[in-house]
Amino acid sequence: MYGKLPRLIIPLAAFLMAAGSGFAQQAVSDASFVAPKPKKTKVEPNSIEKPAPYDITGVVAQAFNMKKPLQLVNPLAPRKYGDGHDNVTWDPDNPEKPKGIILFGLQW
Repeated sequence: MYGKLPRLIIPLAAFLMAAGSGFAQQAVSDASFVAPKPKKTKVEPNSIEKPAPYDITGVVAQAFNMKKPLQLVNPLAPRKYGDGHDNVTWDPDNPEKPKGIILFGLQW
C-alpha cells in the first residue's frame, strides 16, 4: 500500500503542473505596448591624464613593447629598434667602459 501511493502521486502531480502551465499564458497579447528607448548621451573622456609615478625601463620592458622582440639581439637590425646604449650601465670612473646591462629597471 505504501509503495503504490508515491508511484501514483508523483506522475499525477507532474501531469497537473504541466497542464496548469498552459493556462499561465496571457490570453490576449498587448501589442500596443512599446518599451521606451533610453536617450543616447555622448560622454567625453577625461582629458586630464596623470603621469605615471614611475617609469619601467630595461631590456625586458623594451622587448614587451616591441612587435619583433628578437630584433633586440639582431646585430643587423635597423636603427629604429634601438642601438642598445639605452639599456647599458656605464662605469662612473671610466665613462667609455660599459659596466652592465639593465634587464629590468624602475625609475621614480
